[in-house]
Amino acid sequence: MVITTTAIAFLLSGLGLVFCGLWFFKAFRKIGGLKSNNQIGILLSGFFLGNSLQHIILAIGGFFFAKNSDALQAILVIDNLILAIITALGVYLIFYILFPNVSPRLPTIITLIYGLFVVSMTIFSRPKPLLTSSLAIDWNMSPLTELSLYYLLLLNIGAPFLIFLKNLFNTTSRDVRLISLIIVIATAAGLVNISIAFLDFLKSYEDLRVFIFDRVLGVIGILFVAGFLLMPLFWRLITKRFYGK
Repeated sequence: MVITTTAIAFLLSGLGLVFCGLWFFKAFRKIGGLKSNNQIGILLSGFFLGNSLQHIILAIGGFFFAKNSDALQAILVIDNLILAIITALGVYLIFYILFPNVSPRLPTIITLIYGLFVVSMTIFSRPKPLLTSSLAIDWNMSPLTELSLYYLLLLNIGAPFLIFLKNLFNTTSRDVRLISLIIVIATAAGLVNISIAFLDFLKSYEDLRVFIFDRVLGVIGILFVAGFLLMPLFWRLITKRFYGK
């Protein structure tokens, strides 16, 4: 087993997304669960938990198959399939929450078809992932596959960014505003990060490009862990200590 920066970064982001998804599931249960007429909580929970699964799969690949190019290629195909499904859910959420008068069915289906196209591109272009000298994984995809995946990731990360950006300015709850701010900051950083990784920035410096991507992704994961695990525990402790609640 090789400890790669890619594995550590995706593990941190995966764990952060797990805590984020569980937070929304807990909020969903508080309002009555499936008995309530509001399904946003369970949909958001599924979206973030699905993304956490996608990140953890890449982390497993980075830990246990860093030197096995064929295994990493198979993991990338499986991961992109999960990404396609979760991104379709994200697009559904955009229309369900932001445009309730517009049916989300057509854009959701189009997104899923596009995601499956990216999966097929990943299969037929046969990327050859490799371990760099800085102990990071370069997925080494063809330019067209890389660009196609970039647009899918834009939709995936852009969905929560748009939803919680609106929520940030519309909510009157301090807790909801804080959660929205954390997600907006994290997703904005994610959008910048994938743009650096997939577009022409630093194309001549592959190791540096992967180095930056892994570090920024790790920081995003830490932000999610701090926001959805450590901060609630801290406030609970303070409340119990000073107010006896």
